[in-house]
Amino acid sequence: MKIYAVYLDQLPDPDQFERMMAIVSEEKRHKVKRYRYPEDANRTLIGEVLIRNIIKETYQLTNEAISFMTGPHGKPSAKGLPDFHFNISHSGSWVICGAGRSAVGVDVEKIKPINFDIAERFFSPDEYRDLMAKKEAERLGYFYHLWTIKESFVKQAGKGLALPLDSFSVKLDGQGRVFVNSPQTDLPCYLKTFELDPDYKMAACSASDDLPDEVIKKRYDEL
Repeated sequence: MKIYAVYLDQLPDPDQFERMMAIVSEEKRHKVKRYRYPEDANRTLIGEVLIRNIIKETYQLTNEAISFMTGPHGKPSAKGLPDFHFNISHSGSWVICGAGRSAVGVDVEKIKPINFDIAERFFSPDEYRDLMAKKEAERLGYFYHLWTIKESFVKQAGKGLALPLDSFSVKLDGQGRVFVNSPQTDLPCYLKTFELDPDYKMAACSASDDLPDEVIKKRYDEL
């Protein structure tokens, strides 16, 4: 398993944008063009260019030989590569992708102020109690720790909305270890958080104990 991250310190120039658009599928080009904001369009575009780059390097395929399909709950996969799994997430200036031979889910979130009512709505009662027991200065960071872990777990399971965020509980101990109690699924999972950026939280979940220690960082103009 490898995890890659691309930092968008600035938006691609028009020529770079068009070169990337030429690489992706017609369906993805239509999706990118529908975005209202350039930041959203570029994050989505770079996410697909990144996974195409990973597949080309891993399997020595041409770009034209790469295509994607989606599962019953919307999780994408690469056609003709049943043993290859990937997942993409983006937020703010970061696009991340986990890829390997095990089912994987990744999530990155930019830390920004929230109304903690959202935690009461989407977290389990135990998680909400743990969150509100934190000192006020620690609460926002802990919220995003929980959120990214839970999102990565759901994305790894590939069940989408069929696995609600409040249907399972996550707990972090004092050493940063993660524990999940999920009555709805007995899927094996291994979880890890990563220190990607002080202004962000990031987590990954894999079906195998193969999560890396480091994130591979790339520039979008390398892809």
